[in-house]
Amino acid sequence: MFMETTLFFKTMIILSSQLGIVLLGCLFFIKKANQAYREDSKLLGLRFIGSVNMKNQLDLIPYNELPKSFPKTMTKEDEYQRDFTQPVNIFKNTITRKEIALNEAEESSLLKLGFKHVTQTNKSVNFLGFAWIISLCMTLFFVSGVSGVSITAQALMFSLNSILTGPLIGLIMLEMDENDGYKALKIVFFVTILTGFIGYSDFISFSESTIFAAILFISLIGIVLFNIVRTFINISRPTTRAAAIFGAFVFSLYLLYDFNLLKKAGEIADLNNWNTAFTIAFTIYLDIINLLLEILEAMGD
Repeated sequence: MFMETTLFFKTMIILSSQLGIVLLGCLFFIKKANQAYREDSKLLGLRFIGSVNMKNQLDLIPYNELPKSFPKTMTKEDEYQRDFTQPVNIFKNTITRKEIALNEAEESSLLKLGFKHVTQTNKSVNFLGFAWIISLCMTLFFVSGVSGVSITAQALMFSLNSILTGPLIGLIMLEMDENDGYKALKIVFFVTILTGFIGYSDFISFSESTIFAAILFISLIGIVLFNIVRTFINISRPTTRAAAIFGAFVFSLYLLYDFNLLKKAGEIADLNNWNTAFTIAFTIYLDIINLLLEILEAMGD
């Protein structure tokens, strides 16, 4: 029965189901975080403190539990001065000063000087992130059309990636303000509907314009390079926010391009199959996820 349907129908079935998994995973993670906050328990090795935002709404803040026993390692980043006895971050032009607090008095003194506790690496979050990267690469390979794997395998790997994506987005929303995160979800929904309508209606053949495709590709490279550079160099918040707004604009244009590509592919009978549907659905899925991440970055403090 499904083989007689249009490519658009196949693609939307795949896309909507995967985005549904991501949304449910995200909301479930935030719900469990609220439960962990009320019960003073952990979620993925994280604890949560509650604050109130400007609109008097509860804002949960995740944090790694601080060490309870002494000695405690504490660090502070200062502007680089020629002190060769301390490790230097040559990219950020700062020097990391390290001190050991042997008791509460020393700990209090170091805190007043701006030192911060060194917390243990959160293995649960790191494992989740690593598993997500592996599943993303595997999904990309499976749906690329060159792997030759079955439709079932593509669906399972795609679903696994979506299951892992949900909690990560939930964690990102908690890192900023989950209330703003809900607004970001609504914005992404309306942008996707609008760009989908315009792109698929084929008012303008975006996918057939080599100039438009080249501009998108160059912009994408610029976004990637900017995010690589910012991991090594301190960049002001207004600059990163402007870059995030630009990124959201670029991925909105990518949605126009890919929905129009779906329209063009649907006109070719040989492409009306589940393999093509998975490829296009995954492409649009990545556009939407990246659009959400850029909007969250732009809205964050």
